[in-house]
Amino acid sequence: MDLVEKRRKIYQQYAVTGRPPKLSTEDLVALEADHAVVVGPDGTIAFANPFATGPAPYRVQTPDAIHYAICAWDALGVLAALGSDGVVEGRCPDCGEPIAIRIREGALDPAEAVVHFLVPAANWYEDLGYT
Repeated sequence: MDLVEKRRKIYQQYAVTGRPPKLSTEDLVALEADHAVVVGPDGTIAFANPFATGPAPYRVQTPDAIHYAICAWDALGVLAALGSDGVVEGRCPDCGEPIAIRIREGALDPAEAVVHFLVPAANWYEDLGYT
């Protein structure tokens, strides 16, 4: 199975179960070098954007399951990838206040939230979990 097929397997597994598949260390090293996944300290997939292994800072509730993401942008990406409506819950990284945004019929409900990217996109892969 080539890296593209392994990536597809990762996304399919996250979509169905909310968890990544178990892969060999060799596969994980190759996928991380290809910026397809980020491996956590335990040697398993921590996230493959937009999906994250929970618990993670943003919880994504669909009608069928709970998923996780490391940032608000990815949380919306989870809903887009699944083609699903849902609710994203998290906390403001600045003040800690709860944030909840809803996607209904493919559109964002009115919300008073601001997304701020601390790191320029060109530098995201220096510490993808922080961006």
